[in-house]
Amino acid sequence: MPGKLSQMLDKAVAGLASTPSYKRGLAYLEAGRVGPLRASAERVGATVQGSEDYLVELRAKGGKLRFSCSCPIGREGAFCKHCVAVILAWQREHGDPVPTLDDARAHLETLPQGELVELLIDHAHDDEALARKLLLRTATPTSGGADVASLRALIEQAFAHREFVPYREVWGYVRGIEEATDVLEAQLEQGGGGDVVDLAEHALKLAEGALDHVDESGGQMGDAIARLEDLHLDACIKAQPDPTALAERLFAWELDGPWDVLDQAVIRYAEVLGDAGLARYRELAEKEWAGVPKLAPGGDSRERYRSRFRITRIMQALAQHSGELADLIAVEERDLSIGYRFLQIAELCREHGEDDMALEWAERGMAAFAEDPDPRLRAFLIEEYRRRGRSPEALELSVQAFDARPTLESYRELATDAKALGEWEERRRSALSLLGQPEPNPPGAMRHPSLRGRGCSELVRVLIWEGDADAAWQAADKGGCTPDLWLKLADLRRAEHPEDAIGVYRRHVEDVIAGKDKRAYAEAVRLIDETMRELYTECGRPEDFGAYVEEVRAAHKPKRNLMKLMAGLEPVTTNGAARHV
Repeated sequence: MPGKLSQMLDKAVAGLASTPSYKRGLAYLEAGRVGPLRASAERVGATVQGSEDYLVELRAKGGKLRFSCSCPIGREGAFCKHCVAVILAWQREHGDPVPTLDDARAHLETLPQGELVELLIDHAHDDEALARKLLLRTATPTSGGADVASLRALIEQAFAHREFVPYREVWGYVRGIEEATDVLEAQLEQGGGGDVVDLAEHALKLAEGALDHVDESGGQMGDAIARLEDLHLDACIKAQPDPTALAERLFAWELDGPWDVLDQAVIRYAEVLGDAGLARYRELAEKEWAGVPKLAPGGDSRERYRSRFRITRIMQALAQHSGELADLIAVEERDLSIGYRFLQIAELCREHGEDDMALEWAERGMAAFAEDPDPRLRAFLIEEYRRRGRSPEALELSVQAFDARPTLESYRELATDAKALGEWEERRRSALSLLGQPEPNPPGAMRHPSLRGRGCSELVRVLIWEGDADAAWQAADKGGCTPDLWLKLADLRRAEHPEDAIGVYRRHVEDVIAGKDKRAYAEAVRLIDETMRELYTECGRPEDFGAYVEEVRAAHKPKRNLMKLMAGLEPVTTNGAARHV
């Protein structure tokens, strides 16, 4: 074992000695779960038995210790217990003459070729991954044509499955797909572009089917599919297949495929398709598009998510490829069922420098959904009115926005427009009145669902923003507010009203303890030892801190973990004499 890697492994263990991972890794080693070490010039690895067998490798690279493990935690880049177990196993054997893979290489170089072949084949019978690699290499000879039939069969084998592939097994499943892709890439480099086009399409079809039975929460299959898509494009560029036939396959795939494989292909494949292919693609798309009905404002928006979704995406890609604003609008205005669609068109117009057209579309959307406009569309229009100096119209919309959803954010917007017209004092009184409505709301008054159950939180936020902490406290005391705002108020009033802050933090400590775990208990004790101690001192009543601590102990005596942490509280001083709490 080289000195550099040895030092890195020793340093890693020293740094982990007090962590939970160290204890778990040691337990794995003591249980005999670490397989034989595989050590070579700059690396050491082993198989560790967990809920399944995990492959661990540690190596020295660029002056740093690099590590990998096939377990779910390791695949996310964390230094897991399996890595720790391998380091500890290496340390245990470090003083012994452990054979390394370098030693194995030296020995194998002395064996006859026939004996090496038999050794490899024997091992392949017991190792599915090795057998797959050998068969893939056999199907792609270094010279001459590829055995396409064999490659096709091996690709199918890579995607084969007996049952659902859970998350912990996806890594191994995808590794087989990646190996097959490696072989196809090698075949493309050797000149087999046409064969690779067909094989890549076959693999993508299999991948679509695989998505139905693979846990894709980690995104591994998505990455493998993206690589196959890139391979297919590269093969098409090299092989230059018939553009009309390619256009027909791509269109059918996008329109009817179960997943978004080759999504918006016209943009990526434009160069390969050429004028003839693009013309055929557009012909097919426009024929399908002609059967898609227009959706007027307030129409059945559920229909947007049926078969029209795919063809809409295709038409958007074609319009994007043309770059013409008229083409883009023609696609988007086919569906005006919701207000947001008007905003999308307005933003397209603005991006193309057509500000007047953008304003027109935004105003059309507001008129079409006057009773319940999309907040984003209204915000767009407010901004546009301000930019054009149309302050009265901006204020009118700001009032509507605040009335629909009275929050600090909409209050700020209202203030901006009302101040511009010198109407802020009157508007402010009305706005504060609405924010201060008790719950349930008076008849006829509406409060946005997201604001219900929060008392006067938004009024408190507004008053804090305006710098009136006393009024904010009174509003919270009368109508209530969220816990985070109570803490903010306590901090704002602490200097002049520490007694108020004590009451808030007493409640907060109880809320934290209610978490009932070690982290919650540790945070509660920190609050008691730091914040509550300081607050009682600031109130001129340091002797009452001890009584408070005893009160907490009495109330939560059954919580042994909390009691252990509280036992470590430092003494307090009462009338000059030290005592423990």
